[in-house]
Amino acid sequence: MPADHPAPSLSSGRADDFDFSGNYLFVAERLRMHRLDESLRPLLEARGGRIVRLQADGEPLATPDGWNLRDLPQDFFARYAFRAAFTTDNSTPPGLVPPEVPLIAIPHAFWETPQSEKLLGGWAAYLGNADYYLTQDLPASGQGLVSSLRRRDVVRLLPFGNLKLDLLRERWLNEPRKDIIMYCCGITAYGCPIPRKLEIVRRCLRDFPHHHVVVRPFPGAEAAYAPLTEALGHDERFILDTGGSTLRYLPRAAALLYDVHTTTGNIFLLATGQTAVCLPAHDRDEQALPYAQHAATPAEVSAAVAACLAQLEQGEVPALRRLRESILYRPGEARGLFWEYLACILQSEVPQQAVAVPCEYIGDCRPASRQEELALLLRRLRDGSVERSYNLFRGYPLYNNLEAFYRTLRRRAEKGLPCLVRLKQHPKGRALRVCRDEEADMPFLCWAPLRDYGPPGLKHLQTHQQQRLGALTADCAILLPDRSKSLFCRAFAELIEIVYGAAALPQP
Repeated sequence: MPADHPAPSLSSGRADDFDFSGNYLFVAERLRMHRLDESLRPLLEARGGRIVRLQADGEPLATPDGWNLRDLPQDFFARYAFRAAFTTDNSTPPGLVPPEVPLIAIPHAFWETPQSEKLLGGWAAYLGNADYYLTQDLPASGQGLVSSLRRRDVVRLLPFGNLKLDLLRERWLNEPRKDIIMYCCGITAYGCPIPRKLEIVRRCLRDFPHHHVVVRPFPGAEAAYAPLTEALGHDERFILDTGGSTLRYLPRAAALLYDVHTTTGNIFLLATGQTAVCLPAHDRDEQALPYAQHAATPAEVSAAVAACLAQLEQGEVPALRRLRESILYRPGEARGLFWEYLACILQSEVPQQAVAVPCEYIGDCRPASRQEELALLLRRLRDGSVERSYNLFRGYPLYNNLEAFYRTLRRRAEKGLPCLVRLKQHPKGRALRVCRDEEADMPFLCWAPLRDYGPPGLKHLQTHQQQRLGALTADCAILLPDRSKSLFCRAFAELIEIVYGAAALPQP
């Protein structure tokens, strides 16, 4: 347990002399395991540390030298005697890491706005299962309350910056070759379709003969890119990058293409100070940094890449430099801060810069049945604590899906947007998610005036009604299930009422 008083700030000399050897745990879901290779692993291994990878799921291993929860031996923690554990956000299962092992969370994504403001507001649940959280900027205060599963009185925020951004900026500035056009792809469901990707890559290879084109699939989605390899594998300027860190090729990037939900795009913009090309997905609700160029068709992408190459000759965009300095704590110093903080933590001391956020221990929250899951969700909705508990119930799919769905509704409501919703197993479906207009063949429930959906939405609703799939219409709205019929329908309706108000629900 850390001491109640802060330790004096370590000088760089003290951190340099500290012994960091030993075993360290890195816990993340399979799709986030690559964050280790882009940040902590090279640092710790250079100072004698040994990383043990643990996937926080039962999926096949991303690398052969790790473990997953399904095959974890009972003596796992005794066998390795970890000095500390690291995780991405709140992806560590409750109760996995012993309380005596300090658990340090790093963001899985890059925040293009002041991160600590969101962490202390609606995103505070990311903090609840760790002892320390490395934030991009300097938290103003520790006000707020976080639900905790670690029996701690506080979780401590450590102003840190961003390791990947610092490393990329250093390597990009020191790399004289700028001979690559790189495309970092997002999750397949959010990115543009594979056939369009193929057209875009072909156009770049044709229009920019002096550059290689490197396509980086989202980890775990490599198989979907087989058509690109089949069509372009003969071209020595085409590279499908499927292993290791994105930092392998990014320092040579003269221009970057990226899908709208891809963190690497925003990191590249701020690290290099250069504009980049954002390829929108179907859903245009979330946009990239305003300094990126948006392009969809191959011709638009080609023109945007040409603009990026011209910008490269002009140097850093001043607005991107100012943004980097405004949302990052001490840009370029993340590595030094990492050693300073870790040395304090390993000595059971509190780093001087830490900002303490009070915790509310929520006890054993393992419901015994689905009815208990829903009852727990409703109770936490009514007392206003559901925002603090997100991701703490990862083992309970229905609760977790409803809670994630609530967050999605809230984000859209803040933007004044209506929502299309589908139930995979209507009307008793377990999995909920927002449905895009393009997925018009799927059954769904919706609310808000139908005019908000435009002609395509109205046409889909007409088809839906003609097929008699169980929805009812009244006063230009699709009615939700009767909340009196089941606890599930009651929870679903209450979510909407809390976010959109009682007027969003049909009255009996």
